[in-house]
Amino acid sequence: MTTLQTVDDHPLVDKDIDLFALMCQRRGWTDEYLRAIESTEHDELLGLTEMVDALEDARAAGKKIAIAPDFDMDGISSGVLGYAGLSELGFDVELHLPDYRRGHDLTPEDIAEIALQWPETRVLLTCDGGVNSHRGIAAARALGWTTLVTDHHQELEPGSTADITVDPYRIDETYAHPGICGAHVLYQVIEAYARVHRPEKLWEIHLLRLFAGLGTVSDVMPVLYENRQLVRDSLSIARLLWVAPPKPNGPYGDSEPHLIDVEKSTMMQLLRTEPHHPVFLRAFQGFALMLKAFTQTGKIRDVDDVDEGFYGFYLAPAMNSPRRTGEPLEPCFAVFTAPDTDAMLENAHEVIQGNERRKRMTVEHLEELEYGDQPLAPWVYFSDAPGGMYGLLANQMMQRSGHPVIVVNRPTGPDDFVSGSGRAPGWFDIITTLDPHDGLWAIGHQQACGVKVERAEVLDSLVAVLSDATRVALLAVDQDVMRGDLVLGPDADCDAGLDDLQPLFELVRRTESLKPFGHGFAEPVVQIAIEPLGLRVDRIGSERQHLRLVTRSGLSCLWWNAAEEKHDELRRLVMRASRTELGTLRFTAKFQLNTFRGDTRVQAVIDEQISASA
Repeated sequence: MTTLQTVDDHPLVDKDIDLFALMCQRRGWTDEYLRAIESTEHDELLGLTEMVDALEDARAAGKKIAIAPDFDMDGISSGVLGYAGLSELGFDVELHLPDYRRGHDLTPEDIAEIALQWPETRVLLTCDGGVNSHRGIAAARALGWTTLVTDHHQELEPGSTADITVDPYRIDETYAHPGICGAHVLYQVIEAYARVHRPEKLWEIHLLRLFAGLGTVSDVMPVLYENRQLVRDSLSIARLLWVAPPKPNGPYGDSEPHLIDVEKSTMMQLLRTEPHHPVFLRAFQGFALMLKAFTQTGKIRDVDDVDEGFYGFYLAPAMNSPRRTGEPLEPCFAVFTAPDTDAMLENAHEVIQGNERRKRMTVEHLEELEYGDQPLAPWVYFSDAPGGMYGLLANQMMQRSGHPVIVVNRPTGPDDFVSGSGRAPGWFDIITTLDPHDGLWAIGHQQACGVKVERAEVLDSLVAVLSDATRVALLAVDQDVMRGDLVLGPDADCDAGLDDLQPLFELVRRTESLKPFGHGFAEPVVQIAIEPLGLRVDRIGSERQHLRLVTRSGLSCLWWNAAEEKHDELRRLVMRASRTELGTLRFTAKFQLNTFRGDTRVQAVIDEQISASA
């Protein structure tokens, strides 16, 4: 159903209004706040000095180190970062491939696999996991191994049993801003080692911020304080690894991305000026080839597309897809570790193709959630999807409902143990909410966590806990912020009109200066009101799956994947508008600058159609 906004009158628009200042005022982004969140100063993590000493002892004695990472994008980033960094620093190091079927904890089975594959192992180094893996750590210590844990998850009583643990959520830790990813924790360890023992290698180690920043975005860490510069550095390095596809037929001919030579990237040319460990080089080659693969599939068109959105909406979901679909994880690591570039590129395409399969499975299982037997909806949903998809499905339902959602396996009886994943908006903490209640557990991050229920009969209590806590939490949410940071258009409640596009240039430029956006520092969202009269509605895209709406003033509004559902409806509205006085169409959107053949224009990217404002 299309929502129209009644137009009583058109307000007089203040041509001198500073839209950027108004947006910042509504967000509470004072100059002092914006300066404060740019601080990169932070304490030294507890145990870091001891871990540096232990690593140096291992290197000096020639002990083999086995790295045991987690299996999500942060775990992959951590593993590649550690493998590349320690190899470059002269360590004898190997990288273990995790098995997502065993869950996130390090298990005795993992230790047995490592011991079988590399019998000379003497040191175990975990990343993005291990702080609460008591059984796995005990198995490693039983073999006489030194156990080093780097993690960023909450340490639970009675605490880690490893020899040394570095974790911003250690029970005794006082790290000021603990919301850093697992890859960033390991990066701090390796950087500290290089600073003390191999200062001549600090430039190379600093390049590994590429992977620490990727882990930060993919694990939805707050983009605040030291994380902000880390993400910027990561994106800068990533852009130096991207190569524009050649255009053999001149500047306006069709590009040929299959001809991209990643060795021509600025970063690879810099790396080739000095000798480096092959493992270190392969990590960056693999990232460059991953960018090439995304360019070949049309997801990257120019260097500006390599941004935090690419990390969060394309690269991380692709790397996370195997555990969601039950497919092999090997390609996700082989992208960065395979012995030759052909194999790396082949694995990159396998990762992307796997993500397309994941998308199709998501559509199928979302239909199950929406139209199947769901007696506990809209708070708890049952699913027959692979367990790895529960978090993804919960996130989709959370975005549609606007409140916390948990997806679990379907029990067969009241005494069944039930588990799944929960997702929540930034204003709701699942772990804190469930923790006081017997029979309910949540482990992970406050807005993205695994959920366990002792018995199926407790699920009714889970629903009551979520619904009651949501009502309380909503009272503390600023409803003006939920309305939108700015409202633009011809209606009486609009802050400014859309007829003059020039003020939007300044708004977009100043807003982009605040990047990166992400969790904890969300990209501003604008409501736009568009009159149907004179609106041009076009289907675009290789499969005509997208919409482009062009207003009478020339503002182009892109609406991805909306053509099938919305095209005919909007065309009918436009035709009616020529004969009948209609109100405006309301959308939430983000503004951006688009340059084509030297001409830069403001365009809007529509998020969704919304209800009329009061």
